Amino acid sequence: SLSLSRSRSLSSLLFRSPADKFAPAQVYEEMGPTDVKIQMKSVGICGSDVHFYKHGHLFDFVVKEPMILGHEGSGVVVEVGSAVKHLKVGDRVCMEPGIPDPESEESRMGHYNMCPQQRFWACPPPDYATKVLESKAHKSGHGCLRPTVIHPAAYTYKIPDHLSFDGGGKRRT
Repeated sequence: SLSLSRSRSLSSLLFRSPADKFAPAQVYEEMGPTDVKIQMKSVGICGSDVHFYKHGHLFDFVVKEPMILGHEGSGVVVEVGSAVKHLKVGDRVCMEPGIPDPESEESRMGHYNMCPQQRFWACPPPDYATKVLESKAHKSGHGCLRPTVIHPAAYTYKIPDHLSFDGGGKRRT
């Protein structure tokens, strides 16, 4: 993983820019009442990131526009939406890299990780994924290899103080 806490600053990276190189980028996300804003401290690069980099696709997920990589991360909450009760500014957190449709049958049965409408960080939306969730986070398909991300609080989890940010980014719920 890339430890952002050791670097002076992080320049977000685009994948497959017109010149087919990495370049600085900015993502504009809207904070909703059920979201948290997280200052990223560590981001893992996994096999799917490498596959997108090398091949430009993974199954039905095809990179058609520049995309920021990274989907296993941890950080510190720097802003909390008005409806969020279980997290506060300063909490050390890790995030579920996918956001399901909370109304899907799979989510209602407690298996949100099986939701077919789930959107992932660093995964371009397939052409058939058209449902927009309440949270604006993940709408772009960009990953979390950037200074801050906005994420639904329902899929953001506190990590204990004894666990490093690198370890927190690898933690699966």
